[in-house]
Amino acid sequence: MAKIALLVVAIGLALWLLQRWYRPPRGVVFALGDPRVAAAKAEARDSLPMFWAALATADPADTDFMLKFDLCHGRGLDHQESIWARDISMIDGIIHGRLANRPDDPAYSEADAVVIDPAAIDDWCFFRNNVAQGHFVTRLMIENSAPHHAAQARKALGW
Repeated sequence: MAKIALLVVAIGLALWLLQRWYRPPRGVVFALGDPRVAAAKAEARDSLPMFWAALATADPADTDFMLKFDLCHGRGLDHQESIWARDISMIDGIIHGRLANRPDDPAYSEADAVVIDPAAIDDWCFFRNNVAQGHFVTRLMIENSAPHHAAQARKALGW
């Protein structure tokens, strides 16, 4: 009986370890004010004209345009929440999108329509011929991820 209990515990532990190993990462957290993040965000903002030009061109090789922005920007909160928005458009100089994932902020839900302040933009991306463009903060996050998660991310991004 003790051998069976030990076997059950061993199998349970093995399944738990496999689940932890293969599940997607929850994300990489950086300290507020991390200079590497600030540099990646600055590079993303400086290269936004490439994003807008590709979006305006509407080349069929370019798909899945998204912006990452601080959902808390301009709301007087003492924290940040960087989140991706999809379905990006600019109408009369106003940036519109839909939240691409579930936010931590309970005032919002995934797929909610949002207006994005240009000053809140942290990163941008789109796929050109199935290869991700942009992703400046994402690249930094990949560099700081576990090797197996980094490899999965690079593969998904076509790198």
